[in-house]
Amino acid sequence: MLKASALYIVIVIAVVIAIFSASLISTAYFYRLELQKNMRYDRLLTNLNSGTAILLSKDYNQYESDMLTAMPGDNSDSIILRKEKWGLYDLASVKSFTLSDTVKKAFFIAENYNDLSAMYVSDEDRPISVSGSTRITGDAIVPKAGIKQAYVEGKPYSGGKELVNGVIRSSSRSLPPLSAERLSFIERWLNDTRGNASNLTDSVFNSFFHEAQVIRISKSAASVSNTSIGGKIILLCDTTLRISRSAALHNVLVFAPAIVIEEGFNGTCQLFARDSIVAGKNTVFNYPSCMGIIKSSSSKIQSKIALGSGSVFSGILFAFEKSRSDLQTQISMGKNCRVKGEVYASGFIKMERPVTVFGKVSCNRFIIQTPTTLYENYLIDITLNRKNLSKYYLSSSLFSQSIPERRILKWLN
Repeated sequence: MLKASALYIVIVIAVVIAIFSASLISTAYFYRLELQKNMRYDRLLTNLNSGTAILLSKDYNQYESDMLTAMPGDNSDSIILRKEKWGLYDLASVKSFTLSDTVKKAFFIAENYNDLSAMYVSDEDRPISVSGSTRITGDAIVPKAGIKQAYVEGKPYSGGKELVNGVIRSSSRSLPPLSAERLSFIERWLNDTRGNASNLTDSVFNSFFHEAQVIRISKSAASVSNTSIGGKIILLCDTTLRISRSAALHNVLVFAPAIVIEEGFNGTCQLFARDSIVAGKNTVFNYPSCMGIIKSSSSKIQSKIALGSGSVFSGILFAFEKSRSDLQTQISMGKNCRVKGEVYASGFIKMERPVTVFGKVSCNRFIIQTPTTLYENYLIDITLNRKNLSKYYLSSSLFSQSIPERRILKWLN
């Protein structure tokens, strides 16, 4: 006869085997679920990259609307594409989903140009004169009168016989035109009247996957201070808007008749105005930032952008008027300013020596401010260096009349 304890041992062994078997089955089940999840995620990432490639292609020109596309193979896989203008750049988003799983990305799109020119000065039948420690590195597109050395305030040109480290070509009577489509987008917001005026008292953030949040700042308190504003937000103002150094702006758009930025400000934003944008001393605008002036045809003042001394600007500065007026637009850069990007003025570029520009400048005429006088079409102690601009720098379709290569400028939330 078997002992009673033997039955107890058999039961224990059976329970252990059952638990072990159940564990193996559960492990296999959850492993399969995780494997399927990873496979779905990899498929979503592949579809996401395909959607990104479509948005970057030259053939995709659909703006301000969603496009739903079913992916080949599995009918449950789809992507939603969207592209819209965001200041001087394009804002794109792609969502890849299957069943209840979704992966999404948002990014800025910019243009990759192979423009190696450091300066473009329209032909007004006067030469460009260089003096002091001026250095021009990159191609120079200048009036037919050319470039010559000059002796100014007791200082000759110190660069030897080489006036330009690059190719010198002749310019035309006018500057290369800007994109009418991009200018129209900016003007539409400068003329926008939507929204009730309010005061900014709290920090605001809006995801780039959402609709743009439009905030109109009241005339009674037309200032931005002690706040952080970031994401898909557009600030509108009907009077001169003041931006304090205590304000933190991240990728937002700002539209006002005039904008004043306090000394010491540091941020990344795109600012657009009709009359003026004035930045105080030692301000820092990180890439990709923009300051843009579009002068009204009825304006009787000189529209201008002014960077205070010691300021650092990374991005695009442009001042535009449709027809040349007696008071042409002006971009002014104070002493020891450093610009990394592009400067375009359908009028004058005024500089207080020394100034350094890594990139390209375009204008009708240079003005150099010294303690004693103003010099027209002189470059004195000015550095223009196209080759020192980062190889990763991307420009805007504002300067393009064709469709160049499009690349991702910046990943967003």
